Amino acid sequence: MKMELPEAILFDLDGVLLDTEPLLANAWYETAKEYNYYLSNDKLLELKGRRRIDCAKKVFKWINEEITIEELLITQKLKVDKVLTKAKPFKGAIELIKFCINTKLPIALVTSSSSESFKIKSSANPWLNLFNTKVLGDDKFISDGKPSPDPYLRALKILDVDPRKSWVIEDSYAGSISGLKAECNLMFFSKDIEILNKLINEFNQEKIQKINDLSEIIYYLKLYKGF
Repeated sequence: MKMELPEAILFDLDGVLLDTEPLLANAWYETAKEYNYYLSNDKLLELKGRRRIDCAKKVFKWINEEITIEELLITQKLKVDKVLTKAKPFKGAIELIKFCINTKLPIALVTSSSSESFKIKSSANPWLNLFNTKVLGDDKFISDGKPSPDPYLRALKILDVDPRKSWVIEDSYAGSISGLKAECNLMFFSKDIEILNKLINEFNQEKIQKINDLSEIIYYLKLYKGF
């Protein structure tokens, strides 16, 4: 990535700030199992980073049973609501958000989580309310969720920043595609080298930087701010 101080940082929530991805994957796995369908790891990976409704549509197709999407959503909601409050922040997440606020660097939360889901997660993690700008999965100004660029384009418009000078922090393929299609630079917070290589093949490598720890971002910001 051609590194320079960003105009803004746009954060994904699940798998970036909160360690919820295993909980969400398990809830979908258990939901499909109710209909005698077993989701493979590849299929669970396909659901990662997407809105709940978009996940339900995929699972509905795979199961191919005489059920409705509404039934699927109800079953999944019962399984996921019980565990969401157990989600813990990733190491360095709270420090990074506070660092951005203290240095007056514009930030936004761009998540596939619905308002209701965000309410559950933030009740157990009140620091998430430090974000003044939040683009949630059921935002009425968004027609399509990730991997469409719509969620990030909405956040960029609210913040009024240049996408080419903004950073997106993502862990999923769907979310990364969304940020890159919005012309942002990607900080890929994942150990999945296969997905990283796929993204590099599809997009300009100069726009992608892999990180292993959120504290690396504070290091980069201090570097470019000259602290």
